[in-house]
Amino acid sequence: MFLWFVFAKLYLFHPFHVSICDVTYDSNDKHLKISVRLFADDLEIGLSGYTNTPNLDLLELDSTKLNVLLKQYLLETLHFTINKKKLSIQYLGSQKEDNGIWCFLECENLSPFNEISIFNSLLVNFFSDQENLVHFRKNKTIKSLRLNQENKAGTINWNP
Repeated sequence: MFLWFVFAKLYLFHPFHVSICDVTYDSNDKHLKISVRLFADDLEIGLSGYTNTPNLDLLELDSTKLNVLLKQYLLETLHFTINKKKLSIQYLGSQKEDNGIWCFLECENLSPFNEISIFNSLLVNFFSDQENLVHFRKNKTIKSLRLNQENKAGTINWNP
């Protein structure tokens, strides 16, 4: 009976694995601003596997150690490409929120573009049902991608 309660509780409170990546590009300031939201418990499992550190507890890590891990993991699993050139993304930091963690990144001085390719393999090595949603805002137009274990990359274009 106890095990059933534990599994039911886990399913009811967190029945899926998803990340949300919000990307904004404004041609006036030429910055690509990226915000990634991950469930803290999923990220804990992913970073434990990524660093080969069993039972990693994000709450026990100080913010400096957490940001070092997040920076390394995000820059390895999240890429943006324009004209076949991988963009140089800078990790800015993270913020805990309820049961999730927001991570912030950016790319500065980016010339206007009509097409961008996105590679997002966040947590797909740890959850077979992981879905990575990417919402891209460019000059008031929003386009989205749904990426997962079978489809880690996609392209968005604004060509007429």
